[in-house]
Amino acid sequence: MTEPVDNFSIHGNSIKEVYDIPMSAINRPLPSSLERAKVEEMKQKLNDPDHQLDLTPIDVHHVHYKGQDYYFAFGGCHRWAAHKELGRSTIRGKLIQTPPAVINTYLGASSPFK
Repeated sequence: MTEPVDNFSIHGNSIKEVYDIPMSAINRPLPSSLERAKVEEMKQKLNDPDHQLDLTPIDVHHVHYKGQDYYFAFGGCHRWAAHKELGRSTIRGKLIQTPPAVINTYLGASSPFK
């Protein structure tokens, strides 16, 4: 029996709006360490119309900087991998308005916001 997903996320728990975000728009700057069994379980859910909404939307940090929009995902690596392996063009996510300084903290010298 599968445990129900509580749809809790650390950053986006208070955000109720969920969007279908283009995978190509999201920057994943940190390498992922994946457990194959988790990815396969998520792929099965995504292929089952009755269970694909069981997956918690990923948190996507939205930064508006000098007239440009940037999107970063630091978590949700198993959900991301499942979508990518299935060739999905979008992923369900919550947009978290994030100042550039926060991204600078995560990425240091690799941040595009200098």
